[in-house]
Amino acid sequence: MSARRRYHLAALGSVVLVGLFAAWVNGGFGGRRATEAFDNLVIGAAALAAALVCLYSARRGQYGFGRAWTVALRRAWRLLAAAALSWGTGQLVLLWPELAGGHRAPFPSVADAFFLAALPLAAAGVLSYPTAPVRALAQIRTVLDGLLIASSLLFVSWAMVLGPAYRAGGGPVLPRATGLAYPIGDMVILTIAFSVLARTRGRSVVQPALVAAAILSIGVADSAFAYLVGRDAYATGAWLDVGWLAGWLLLAVAALRPAPAELFRSDDLDDSPVSWPRFSLPYIPPAAAFVTAAAVQATRGRLEPFLVFNGATIALFVIARQVIAAIENQRLHQRLRSTVDRLFQREAELETALRREYAAADRLRAMSEMKDTFLRAVSHDLRTPLTAMHGVAVTLERTKLNLPRDQALDLIRMMIEKTRKMDRLLADLLDLNRMEEGILEPNRAVTDIRALAHRVVDEVDQLRGWPIEIDAEPVTAAVDGPKIERIVENLLLNTTRHTPPGTQVWVRALTSGRDLELIVEDAGPGVPTELAGTIFEPFRQGQQGAAPGSGRQSKGVGIGLSLVARFAQLHGGRAWVAERRGGGASFHVMLPGCVRRSEQPTRWGPGGRRSESERAGGTPVGQRERSQRAAPNPAAERAPRP
Repeated sequence: MSARRRYHLAALGSVVLVGLFAAWVNGGFGGRRATEAFDNLVIGAAALAAALVCLYSARRGQYGFGRAWTVALRRAWRLLAAAALSWGTGQLVLLWPELAGGHRAPFPSVADAFFLAALPLAAAGVLSYPTAPVRALAQIRTVLDGLLIASSLLFVSWAMVLGPAYRAGGGPVLPRATGLAYPIGDMVILTIAFSVLARTRGRSVVQPALVAAAILSIGVADSAFAYLVGRDAYATGAWLDVGWLAGWLLLAVAALRPAPAELFRSDDLDDSPVSWPRFSLPYIPPAAAFVTAAAVQATRGRLEPFLVFNGATIALFVIARQVIAAIENQRLHQRLRSTVDRLFQREAELETALRREYAAADRLRAMSEMKDTFLRAVSHDLRTPLTAMHGVAVTLERTKLNLPRDQALDLIRMMIEKTRKMDRLLADLLDLNRMEEGILEPNRAVTDIRALAHRVVDEVDQLRGWPIEIDAEPVTAAVDGPKIERIVENLLLNTTRHTPPGTQVWVRALTSGRDLELIVEDAGPGVPTELAGTIFEPFRQGQQGAAPGSGRQSKGVGIGLSLVARFAQLHGGRAWVAERRGGGASFHVMLPGCVRRSEQPTRWGPGGRRSESERAGGTPVGQRERSQRAAPNPAAERAPRP
């Protein structure tokens, strides 16, 4: 049989037994003596049964909240079992004279010692019942709840039992003291039980509530017993004996109820949901005291001084409890506001993280697109020279090298040109990779910038067909010469890809203090505004077909301008693009702190030789060289920086 089924059967059996007991006692079946014997026997049997059930509950397996919780709960059930056993023993001692000699036991007797011994055992058992730890304010509130309950119960007990018993006076002191000990002890236990119930924070509130109800039932019976003893009107088999029977049966049912130790929240927080019954629990005894005071005032016409003092104490405890509750509510409000602030902060952090993730996803998509573009462009740029070289090799093989000299030299020159193009592409890729890894350093040397510009224009065959004007100051600079050549070369090649043949191109080298600025301008269509901010990124390319009629593929790999920017950064400078005044594109590269002025500048022609214009006064076709002091040309003016 399952534990829950046993609990339900025990609860139903207890209700039936209490009903039969009340009918038997009030009906007086079998005579007075039989009724008294039946009364003591049934109450004693119920107490002993409650002791056995509590011991059984103390021997259960691990409860649901750890060893400490289990040990405390087992201790509580053992102490409650000892209380029930003591009370049951007292009932059997009280029954023995009736069964053996046919007469009632005197009051007080040895049985009362067992009855009174059950009270501290029950109090210790209720105190041992495990509860969740709470904060300091909650502990103060729990103490106030206990004092409020005790004061209220004392008010009711004094008004109904203790006061009349004391005022009645007369008789031996021992019976009077013994009679008052019962309600006072029950009042203490009830205070402890209600305080423990107020601190119970698990789902299994029913079990401690049943324990409190059992103590309350026994306490009411004890108070009625003290009242009747004070008036010398008690006799075994009276109606109040139902309270004792119901109390011990309730304790047995509580011990049988399955009660896993489960908390609503963390056991160090006092923020679990509070139900209305548990919220109103501390106010029930004061309400009973108020009703009792109203009844006493209505029946007796006045309240005796002790009740007035006790009522004022209850009022003070209620006010103190409300103050503590207000402070707790304020702190709870602060914690809630802090929690809301943390949630808003967390939400902002999540939004920031989400934006970063979106940005990272956009970067990954851009890199994926860049990779596809790179693979397509590189495969094309590598395949084109390879195809040409393969064609030259096949032609030479098929002709057995029996070609006219001029034609053979043209084929060899074509192969050399394609080989250089492949070498330049691979060098660009290698340099870009080393720049990204940060392992490339500039190898600075004093370089003639004007001679460098002439050398690049003279050696790069792809520049044929574009008139190039060089406007360079006679200046030397401490730079990495090959890298600066690549800067000028890539800027010029970029111009040929995006402008038709015949487009005027200008190459300028200007100084400002020790800073050197290289400028390559063209009179072409210019750079679209939407590309100006990304044109120096790797594998970014201009519009397809920007060089109509050139007979060349206008779309390159997309790393030339990226290398321009990287080589500029390698020298501590930067690169940018602007719109040329008068139309076209103007590419700028600033190299700071590198200028070394030459005292006797030499004019260099193409290929690093002294120019024909210097020897014969002529100007090479498609090229002009002017010093900074020459007459200004509006088309050659420096374009504004972006």
